Amino acid sequence: MNQTMTRLQTLRESDYTPFIRVLFGLTTPTPVATDDKLSTIPHPPWRDASLNSSQKAAIRFALAAREVALIHGPPGTGKTHTLIELILQLLAQGKRLLVCGPSNIAVDNIVERLAPHKVPMIRLGHPARLLPSVLHHSLDVLTRTSEAAAIVQDVRKDMDAKQASIRKTRNGRERRALYGELRELRKEFRERERACVEGLVRSSRVVLATLHGAGGFHLKGQEFDVVLVDEASQALEAQCWVPLLWVKAGKLVLAGDHLQLPPTIKSLNMKDKEVKKGNAGKKGGEKVAKDMDGGESDEEYMAKEVVKGITLETTLFDRLLALHGPSIKRMLTTQYRMHEKIMTFPSQELYESKLVAADAVKTRLLTDLPYEIQDTEDTREPLVFWDTQGGDFPEKTEDEEIGKTAGKGMSMGESKSNELEAALVKVHVGNLVEAGLKPEDIAVVTPYNAQQLAILSRLLKEAYPGIELGSVDGFQGREKEAVIVSLVRSNADHEVGFLGEKRRLNVAMTRPKRHLCVIGDSDTVGRGSKFLKRWMDFLEEHADLRYPNVSDVYVDEQEGG
Repeated sequence: MNQTMTRLQTLRESDYTPFIRVLFGLTTPTPVATDDKLSTIPHPPWRDASLNSSQKAAIRFALAAREVALIHGPPGTGKTHTLIELILQLLAQGKRLLVCGPSNIAVDNIVERLAPHKVPMIRLGHPARLLPSVLHHSLDVLTRTSEAAAIVQDVRKDMDAKQASIRKTRNGRERRALYGELRELRKEFRERERACVEGLVRSSRVVLATLHGAGGFHLKGQEFDVVLVDEASQALEAQCWVPLLWVKAGKLVLAGDHLQLPPTIKSLNMKDKEVKKGNAGKKGGEKVAKDMDGGESDEEYMAKEVVKGITLETTLFDRLLALHGPSIKRMLTTQYRMHEKIMTFPSQELYESKLVAADAVKTRLLTDLPYEIQDTEDTREPLVFWDTQGGDFPEKTEDEEIGKTAGKGMSMGESKSNELEAALVKVHVGNLVEAGLKPEDIAVVTPYNAQQLAILSRLLKEAYPGIELGSVDGFQGREKEAVIVSLVRSNADHEVGFLGEKRRLNVAMTRPKRHLCVIGDSDTVGRGSKFLKRWMDFLEEHADLRYPNVSDVYVDEQEGG
């Protein structure tokens, strides 16, 4: 990515394509007709008859956009489903596409969904990193099975025969002559193999690769009508620029949800921080004058300032939306995952109350699963809130606890745990399993590693091995029939730490299909932010509200385990 950033900073004005000018903010995107007008424009028949109105509107918009289009896919709205139809529509228009994602899983998911449509595609990437189901579309396999590959294999056979002759020959002069012929064959093999690869890539209407993999030599200078990036909100902006600078393209489509967690940043570039700090006191006029003295145009200066302003925390999706506004975005509004009561709060708070639960999911409960489930107070409720306020469920800081017994070298930092919440998790899970819910249909999610350890080692490992336990960050993009969320924080100072991050909570509360159980201290959590206060108020009003008793929790835990 360092090379990508360097290339960005050294771009000259003559290198700017229309859509790169839009990405830099040097020009505004070409206006697109209203959704009502777009719906009247003829296009190839829909390949998927199940598309809803918001999905069709997003596809029409992406087809009509000249330089850039953002498809906003909130949880459960069928974003990838929509992208498959968009790809098929673009192919019907004769377009050539480069489809990318930040991870191999994201790209392989698209390959799997495109495969039934017999799309002429090729998946770039090392075979060891690809799903077995997509290997037959990989470059590695196609270079061994295509017609052009047969010629390459013929040369390989000649090389093998020549090496066998060398091993049998004792005469030095003959061996030297054979080695010379082998060198020529190896040269021919490399040339034919390169030609085979280039031919396969060039003839593919759809090329798929990770964002990093799109910078490989196979794609250098290749022309595409559209670059499409799935899970764009999970990709660093620098990653997105890899294909944009490496290939020649006319349009960019980004799909993602900027209201869920951004890409994980393990370390910030301190050098960039120092540069910004060093330039903080300089006057803008002096900086412009200095750059202009070097023969740099106003637009080149502005573009470089954009590049300097790119941080790891801001994705390209975020920046373009902030730069050009909602006119370049279309949101998918029908969700097919959550019960309506589970969906309501995130819809109101984060998605402008635009999310609608599909008829098939809006009222479905655990008791509607296709296997026998008892009708209990837990299985008939889609939303449960165990409110632990009162000080009886205090949090612990794990570095303090571990430090007392294992020394500072075993410290877990400032990670928090809540032993009584962990016990309550086990009680609630036990009630669900006893009612007939399969453990593999349950997930326990918590934002703190120490709490994961508390739940895993003390409560769930032996009793319910089939249950999935994970962090909020690690569970993004996943779903389960029932999800229990342990919020952990409970203290007299009402500190909530990174629990106050809206996007993290959005992920936590949008994972379940039929049942969400939140366990937390409304007094501590509710004072963390206005958002958290509204969430606690919502749960107290709309959830099945319960107040646990410490002694009862311990009794239930002992009886259940």
